[in-house]
Amino acid sequence: MATESLPRFNDDNRPGYKSLGNSGLFVSELCLGTMTFGGDEDIWGLIGQLQQEQADELVKIALEAGINFIDTANIYGFGASERIVGQSLKNLGVRREDVVLATKVLGPMGEGPNARGASRGHIMSECKASLARLQTDYIDLYQIHGFDPATPIEETLEALNTLVQQGHVRYVGLSNWAAWQVMKAIGISQARNLCPIISLQAHYTLVGRDLERDIIPMLESENVGLMVWSPLAGGYLSGKYEGPDVSEENRRAKFDFPPVDRERGSKVIKVMREIADGKQMDGEPVTVAQIALAWLLHQKPVSSIIVGAKRPEQLKANIQAAQIRLSGEELNALDEVSRIPEEYPGWMMKMMAGYRDSTES
Repeated sequence: MATESLPRFNDDNRPGYKSLGNSGLFVSELCLGTMTFGGDEDIWGLIGQLQQEQADELVKIALEAGINFIDTANIYGFGASERIVGQSLKNLGVRREDVVLATKVLGPMGEGPNARGASRGHIMSECKASLARLQTDYIDLYQIHGFDPATPIEETLEALNTLVQQGHVRYVGLSNWAAWQVMKAIGISQARNLCPIISLQAHYTLVGRDLERDIIPMLESENVGLMVWSPLAGGYLSGKYEGPDVSEENRRAKFDFPPVDRERGSKVIKVMREIADGKQMDGEPVTVAQIALAWLLHQKPVSSIIVGAKRPEQLKANIQAAQIRLSGEELNALDEVSRIPEEYPGWMMKMMAGYRDSTES
């Protein structure tokens, strides 16, 4: 596929784009996840073992649908995912400026204590390696894949700032950090005049709404974008792991992640099925998985949802979910069945906020 063969969208079929956090970087509401690329006989192989030709087809489908955002990580396939992504863009003739490339750093990429973590040394060396594998001279969004308790946050942020100053990285983000950790990083960045943190990549689904307690209020307060990973909860929200005909020969039987409360989850899926049964898309019945993705797209804090796939039909179905509109009644039903129980200080804050509400006209 040559660059000029990429679709040109008009106002009627243009996909949704949002600025990522407090930045001028616009990303598609769906992001192509590439954890299924390059796995072998290891943990990554349990998620996916797609090789170059198969990956090229998925990347082509995503680009033609208007997705301009691709997310990977150095640890996926121990570098194989990044290599495949970089080669796909070359094979498809994609102009570098037409795609937003995101990758991550933290996990072990070699032997020894310094071949992992968020230290300055590991970040600088792994960024160089990621650039080579992706066959590019800059990364649009470079993310710290998790919190490193052994490295001062200041060291991590200074290293990221150096990469931005050098032009190797355009924007920086975090992934899988607690609210207080993100807030501390924001404060340090502002105090030291370092490059800002524009995004957090985190897990958020109808069966995993934990972010709503602290993280989402913090993101909204600080105008930090939210990228959602595993929006189907490791395939659980496809509905295929609930019911009498469930097979043990599935990914969750071998790799049960992320964790799901099955008792609550079965109730959620029941409501999702009822909503899906009343809808069609291009003459085809809407699936439970598409309802799960559509719900996330209706959540204001969400900037982009990372969707991965092993097969073209999976990816196409995920992309179609962006066209589904849920009514207020349907959203209320999903909220009611999936809402997390209130915890302290949340319920106390809600009660005491009434003091202020009652004094204002």
